[in-house]
Amino acid sequence: MARQIVRPDGVVLRGEEAGDGPTVVLLHAGGERRRVWSPVIEVLVAAGFRCVAYDQRGHGDSDGAARSLAVCAADVAAVLAAEPVGCVLVGASLGGLAAVAALADPAVRARVAGLVLVDVVPGLDPDRVRAFLGRTPGAERHSGLTEDILARGAELRRITGSLDCPILLVRAGGGGPLVDEDVADLTGLAPHATVTVIPDTGHLIAREQPVRLAEALTVTLDWPARALLTDLDARRLDHPGGTLVEHLVRVGQVVADGSPRLRLAALCHAAYGTDGFAHPLLPLDRRDRLRAAIGTDAERLVYLYGACDRAATYARMDEVPLPVADRFTGAVTALAGADLADFATLTVANELDVARTASLEPGTRRQIRELVTALAPHCPALAATALADPALSDAPNGFDRAPTGRT
Repeated sequence: MARQIVRPDGVVLRGEEAGDGPTVVLLHAGGERRRVWSPVIEVLVAAGFRCVAYDQRGHGDSDGAARSLAVCAADVAAVLAAEPVGCVLVGASLGGLAAVAALADPAVRARVAGLVLVDVVPGLDPDRVRAFLGRTPGAERHSGLTEDILARGAELRRITGSLDCPILLVRAGGGGPLVDEDVADLTGLAPHATVTVIPDTGHLIAREQPVRLAEALTVTLDWPARALLTDLDARRLDHPGGTLVEHLVRVGQVVADGSPRLRLAALCHAAYGTDGFAHPLLPLDRRDRLRAAIGTDAERLVYLYGACDRAATYARMDEVPLPVADRFTGAVTALAGADLADFATLTVANELDVARTASLEPGTRRQIRELVTALAPHCPALAATALADPALSDAPNGFDRAPTGRT
């Protein structure tokens, strides 16, 4: 789907979007255009992302000319302002430095869940950059912008050092302007930054190794969800085994091999509260905020899990489709197929973590075991793991299908 942004000076930035899920904003390198991301986008959309890519000013279909880093940064800020809060910002070369410059503004920084730099770091050695660009056809067209960027190395380093969001550097295996000392400088500025190396590729990784670049970017899938949980102060709520956010992360780890929808739903499954945990992080009139962080399909699963009236639903656990009663509206949703499998998997993963971390009465532990047994036909592998776990393996039988006061 086409997108465009009209800047105050009349310049039009043209782009496109694809997919549904956490949003990734992709900023191309100097001399490239947004279509370089097309094979990357194809992989990311299949992995559960929503992707947005624009031609930067003076490139491709966008107007104008980028004469300074400040102008590039203002364009990045405009792009982010048109997207949901909590985007992952990915910038290759020029795009990465424009992203860093934009993040100097606290208002822009508040809209970003994390930053990915593709074969670029702030404060590169000017002589080495000039030598590299001297071997790059067409680079002379952007020489003024290049010199402006090189003059701002100290400023870009300062901005990077102030970032507390996740940072990932995807580095080319050879042929680019980066050296090991540059990577060490980045991790010195931002000790929480991580580095992934893609071998057998040069500086323009999106062009030379798009699939491997996309695979490296999939680690950012949960960054928007985690940023949202932090913003909603999920760490303030106690939960067996620590805090609510720690519980959510553990449940997400239990289903780490599942679909993107299931993994993201697990991480946010208590966003609206549950029949056993009456502490919603979001009111139901703000469902759009969770959709932006995890996508429409995953949010629907979170709602279904949080809305489940356990007494009414568990009393009919042997039925397929499973009639899930909505405690908010009184409606009933008939679940079958993948929806039932994901609902069952999420339920078992949650109950297993509670059994492992909470101090429970024998009767409550018995209820969990029998609930897992009832759901086993829909998620046999996880149910088998749960029933063999010491937290449940010694629990007596006798499931009475009553809610048990847990998330």
